[in-house]
Amino acid sequence: MTKISATLALGIGLMVLALACSEPAPAPTPTPEPTPVPTQTPPPTSTPVPAPTPEPTATPEPTAEPEPTPTVQTAALFEYSRAVRLLEVQEFDDAITAFDLVIRKLPDFGRAYYRRGLAFYGDERLALALEDFDKAVELEPEYAASYVARAKLHLDEGRKLEARADLEKALEVANPINIYDRSVIREARDLLALF
Repeated sequence: MTKISATLALGIGLMVLALACSEPAPAPTPTPEPTPVPTQTPPPTSTPVPAPTPEPTATPEPTAEPEPTPTVQTAALFEYSRAVRLLEVQEFDDAITAFDLVIRKLPDFGRAYYRRGLAFYGDERLALALEDFDKAVELEPEYAASYVARAKLHLDEGRKLEARADLEKALEVANPINIYDRSVIREARDLLALF
């Protein structure tokens, strides 16, 4: 760089610096004071007087047992599904306990008695299994599988006449269009062929 260029650059720099320093600095803006919140005093109130309780005109009737709510039914069906899985893996004691819960929530659900009867049967508690099969037939007389299960138990106990009657009833009430009933029909026919 030449001397003239350096001098010129220095001169320009000093002028810029002088101009920057010669302008007055902006005054700081003051912080605004907070706006006071007006306080309101509540209007004076009098003490409320309770309304008199009406006298009953008749003795109230006791309320009937409430119908199961959809929530209770849904919970029971989830428990039923869990119990069926336990039965399928032959966890008989756990399945029986789960079916007990279902029956407590839905006492008119015949298939719960039928399946609990199967769990009792698998656990070789035949008297309890028979009670549950009887209850299942009572609650759902059109459910063919209950008759076949009870017939097997009768055969195990040597009661051939009762077994035959149950197998014939199963064939009578079974619906051949229903795919599940088809297997029940086949099983009932196979067992009747043993006589």
